[in-house]
Amino acid sequence: MSHTLPDIKMRSTARPRALQLQSIDIVAQNPLDVFARIALAENYDRERLGDNELHLTLPGTWCDHQVTIGWDPQGGLVQIYLLFDFRIPDGRSDAICRLISLLNSRLSVGHFDFWDKDDALVYRQSVCLSGDARLNTAQAMTMLAAALEAAEKGYPASQYMLWGGKSAREAIDCAILERAARGSLL
Repeated sequence: MSHTLPDIKMRSTARPRALQLQSIDIVAQNPLDVFARIALAENYDRERLGDNELHLTLPGTWCDHQVTIGWDPQGGLVQIYLLFDFRIPDGRSDAICRLISLLNSRLSVGHFDFWDKDDALVYRQSVCLSGDARLNTAQAMTMLAAALEAAEKGYPASQYMLWGGKSAREAIDCAILERAARGSLL
């Protein structure tokens, strides 16, 4: 006895299977999903602003750090921005630029920058995911750890300099001593 499969007609609204799989693959390639899963697992405050922007709060020693992660699918670029939550007093931008130079010399990835328009200190880091490259969990965690480490260096040094009246070099030295007392060096 032979069995034959019944003829099944596809409705005109049905999408071909290859197209369905491709759209699933596009969703899976968004690296912000990796960061969102990490934030969920680590219980970080988070807010997803569309497909291309995610905000996280990383708890730090000195304060909580607000991180924005952006995804540019056309360029294949993931960018992390950590904007310090203070304004630089008038006339101190030259001093903050000297501090940025000293801080950047101590970073292995990313860099500090001074945004003149916003009069703000920011840490930035990028990774290019060109071609079929995908961000994995370990890479995303490394990016977040580097941002947090930079913030934990930059925040106290900038506070010592801006509000403690220290020079850029003295502020770095004070931050080093403070971190050494807490058990980790710059």
